[in-house]
Amino acid sequence: MKTKITQLSVPDMHCEACPKLITMNLKELKEVKEVEADLETKMVTVTHAEGLTKEAIIDNIKESGYTAEVIDGVRFTRKGYPGEPQSLGRLRNDEEVVGEESKKKSEPDSQVAYLEISGMHCSSCAGIIEKTLMKTSGVSEANVNFATSKARIKFETKLTNLGGLVAAVKSTGYGAEIPSETNSKSETEKRAVEIDFWFTKFIAGLVLSIPMLLFMVYDFVPNMPWAKVIMPISGLISLVLATPVQFWVGKNFILGAISAFKMKTFSMDSLIAIGTLTAYTYSVFELLKYFVETGSAIGLNGMKIGNLYFEVASLLITFVALGKWLEAKAKGKTSQAIEKLVGLAPKMARVMRNGTPTDLPVEQVVVGDIVVVRPGERIPVDGVIISGSSSVDESALTGESIPIEKTIGAKVFTATINKTGSFEFKVQKVGEDTVLSQIVKLIEDAQGTKAPIQGFADKISSVFVPLVILMAIATFLIWYFVLGAPFEFAILAFVSVIVIACPCALGLATPTAIMVATGKGAEQGILIKGGEPLETACKIDTIIFDKTGTLTKGQPEVTDLINYSGKSEQEVLIVLYALESKSEHPLAEAIVEYCKSRISSVDMQTPTTDFSAIPGHGVEAKINGHTYYVGNRRLMEQKKIHSYSFMDLERLEEDGKTAMLIASAEQVLGIVAVADQVKETTVEVVKKLQKMGIEVYMITGDNRRTANAIAKQIGITNVLAEVLPQNKAEEVKKLQEQGNIVAMVGDGINDSPALVQSDLGIVMASGADVALESGSIIIMNNDLDGVITAIKLSMETVGKIKQNMFFALFYNVLGIPVAARVFVSAGLVLKPELAGLAMALSSVSVVSNSLLLKGFNPKKFNLISRLAPIVMTVGFLLIFWQFAVISSKENLGVVTTYVQKDPGLATQLNWLITKNESKVTITEEGFVKLFLKTERITVPLILAEGKPEAEGTVSGMIIGSKEAEMMREEKLFSNIGDEIENFFGVPKIRVTGILAPTNTILDEYHLMEPTAFDQVKADELIVAETPFGGIKIFYLYDEKNIPDQLRGLIDPYRTEYQIEGETYFSIYIGYDEAKEMKMEKLIYKIGDKLKNFFGNNVLVAGLPRKTMTTLDMMHFVPKEFKENYLKSLEIK
Repeated sequence: MKTKITQLSVPDMHCEACPKLITMNLKELKEVKEVEADLETKMVTVTHAEGLTKEAIIDNIKESGYTAEVIDGVRFTRKGYPGEPQSLGRLRNDEEVVGEESKKKSEPDSQVAYLEISGMHCSSCAGIIEKTLMKTSGVSEANVNFATSKARIKFETKLTNLGGLVAAVKSTGYGAEIPSETNSKSETEKRAVEIDFWFTKFIAGLVLSIPMLLFMVYDFVPNMPWAKVIMPISGLISLVLATPVQFWVGKNFILGAISAFKMKTFSMDSLIAIGTLTAYTYSVFELLKYFVETGSAIGLNGMKIGNLYFEVASLLITFVALGKWLEAKAKGKTSQAIEKLVGLAPKMARVMRNGTPTDLPVEQVVVGDIVVVRPGERIPVDGVIISGSSSVDESALTGESIPIEKTIGAKVFTATINKTGSFEFKVQKVGEDTVLSQIVKLIEDAQGTKAPIQGFADKISSVFVPLVILMAIATFLIWYFVLGAPFEFAILAFVSVIVIACPCALGLATPTAIMVATGKGAEQGILIKGGEPLETACKIDTIIFDKTGTLTKGQPEVTDLINYSGKSEQEVLIVLYALESKSEHPLAEAIVEYCKSRISSVDMQTPTTDFSAIPGHGVEAKINGHTYYVGNRRLMEQKKIHSYSFMDLERLEEDGKTAMLIASAEQVLGIVAVADQVKETTVEVVKKLQKMGIEVYMITGDNRRTANAIAKQIGITNVLAEVLPQNKAEEVKKLQEQGNIVAMVGDGINDSPALVQSDLGIVMASGADVALESGSIIIMNNDLDGVITAIKLSMETVGKIKQNMFFALFYNVLGIPVAARVFVSAGLVLKPELAGLAMALSSVSVVSNSLLLKGFNPKKFNLISRLAPIVMTVGFLLIFWQFAVISSKENLGVVTTYVQKDPGLATQLNWLITKNESKVTITEEGFVKLFLKTERITVPLILAEGKPEAEGTVSGMIIGSKEAEMMREEKLFSNIGDEIENFFGVPKIRVTGILAPTNTILDEYHLMEPTAFDQVKADELIVAETPFGGIKIFYLYDEKNIPDQLRGLIDPYRTEYQIEGETYFSIYIGYDEAKEMKMEKLIYKIGDKLKNFFGNNVLVAGLPRKTMTTLDMMHFVPKEFKENYLKSLEIK
């Protein structure tokens, strides 16, 4: 049973239920096979048996409560049925356009459909759509071209239809529509929209990310102005800025990842989405956690909120958006070729109806009609002349500059221009069958076929992306579940791996090089449309030149004037000028210009009478009563004038020249020859190409004698002559089938199919506009040297692309193990924000390397460009090393120090702290300062800076690693040996050493000699040893020394409680310490009691929020606590 497709507009659909209701009711009709209702476009597509009428479908929809109208806007033309509507879109079978309503008796088993795809953002998207289409029943071949956003599908009509193909594409999350005249004409606008889309995304991401970049500068540059104001609010500002970047700028990447997930595969979008969403989500989690723990949405103590990586997500998305914008610009305007070809055909035709010329739309012209064409008009359809004669400019199709004489019986073609006379012709072909339509079809076929060269980055990503995701997951699982690292540490390692491996540099590697190269090419007069031509140009081994306008100038000139008359040349030129100045023949202009430069203005006034043009032969006129002729040998034979040299005539014709005889009524006066001259640079360029090992061909529609003569003059031995316009692409294909990589150089519309069929289409700017759009490389200055330059620029650019690929992969291979913290024991780690910065720097290095192409000169060696990659590699290694050093200085929770490697040493450190006096004070900014009275260090501590005193004696002050870093940022000291004045009550004290990191509280201490310690103005601190070798820190408070962070919570006047006859002291437990005690099940909530807790009964009077200082590790007890504590030590 034959089926057809009806498409209707249903404007009343307004919610998700509407399409479902319409679909359900339509499917109750037994003739309906499939229904697709789209709420967004308000369109309903119905696949049904031929017996079901459109009216019945409309009535069914009306019964559902909606108005409907059949869409008839899509039209096509079939053989014998011009202008007949097609049900939907366009199908091709054996190079013919057919529809499902075809009047053929039997449908073919296999057909080819073309769809326009929307929503693709990388070549992986094209792969996903291809996989889906190939899984569709009946589909035997599917090619999705990301560059042109087109899909070419070969399918069995018995098993599926256009509606099924569209539905299959939409099931993957992408848009699909069937090409029509309407949407095919908007390809230029679509490309402009895509470029504007990504440019807007990039600028938005950049503007929103700049403040976050500033926050990173504040992180790494100490003492920046306004730091205490800016950093505490940086987290909230970053959240506000990063959210639109993540979910608006990065929307396409997330959608792409979702589509890939649906297809059970991964794309580069997957890595971008996972990396950015992980960084963003974890940052939001940490921000909420901070708020819950501290009760503050801004950083405390003038510090930023830690573990926020909003800038990582935003920068990633911004850099990838930059790559997408550059990529969109690099794609070029290939789709305009078809628009301009179609635009050449006239919209109206003058058709004889009932003996009267009537202007009709060209769609209404049918085979057999008689069409009238006047001088200067374009021919609307193909046909054969039945009356009249003229010369016709066929350069729109053939590219040849010399018009062709047309008489009765000659064929004429759509879009060619009638130059002189009027004529009538009988229509033979219309619509899709015209020569112009065949050229359009050839270009569409070539553009719809997938390019043989696939992007290197996409090949890598097919393996690289899932591998990176697996490595990141494995990193998290091993650290958290196997090695027992804290969750924060494991998730940071996961994010670092995803971020450092994110392929934005890989995505930028090609488009940046292409953009710089195309810009440099433009400076050299060469327009290059995207990356594929640049990849291909350096690989070509065969190049085909179209003759006219490419190897030759494309401008007829007088080359020879032979005088047989015995008269002066001046007299012959006067006759020649007098006749040709009245002629409308295309070659007359070249003759007139020649004569003008050789005769006087007075001679140009020579009067003529009885002028007449003899179609297909020449012209005649009388001068001073004498008859003269200018024309071909047929005119001379007709006038019975035989006295001229056949040898001269044949010699000129063998040289590829058009020879015309000048005669009086009695004799031939001379011969004038007109030819298209070979360009000055042609011979030299051909020699250079041959020297480069490239096989050179010439292709032309000229006769073989003329073609061979010109080829011999140029130095080309491979000649393809007498090739019809529509067959030029076939000649290219033949050479390709022999294994050659073929470049085609042309300048006319007839070259367009060959240009597209070739591996590389090069167009000279003197060619028609449509050919410019079809070519991949355009030589704007019409200089064949541009071909050589383009090949050399290709070599340089491909080299840069490979270098960029190396940079991108080298950084990943180097960074992933460090980001995964494989070398954590050696102190080499990479925090996520630094991983993001390293990623950004890798992108910068790729862009910078591409920018070196600006120094390209085809005649000079670019030394800087060759050396720069080596310099950048070394520079990045140094920067990467510094990032690792900075990260290793942070307390990452799992970095193994010399103390942690020796558990016994950790116990000794605790003993050192507990057996000596400690003091504490809090600065105006809220920072906690700890001091330890130490006359002699009796445990084997390691100094990172400074030299140990004899027998461990302490003189001056030794500072813990973290405290030393902070003091240096505050510029309290710079080097060992510096003296600090008025240091917390100490008039002057010298810095004698800095401890190596221990990952204990000792990193925050000042170890001071007894005299200096006694001078410190600070509060007493009890540091007690636990039975298990740990320590507990007790802050002794009264009404005068309660820390500002805890005022309002600690009640200095309610310090004890009487419970069941026993005294309990109030105790307030810092956030981190309380968390640990809860894990040990010592306490659960406020009001819990602890008996004999370091010699005291205590009642939990409060659990402070997190202060982000050492206070979080302390117990706050009244000063009376000390007495019982000391008694407990005496009992021990």
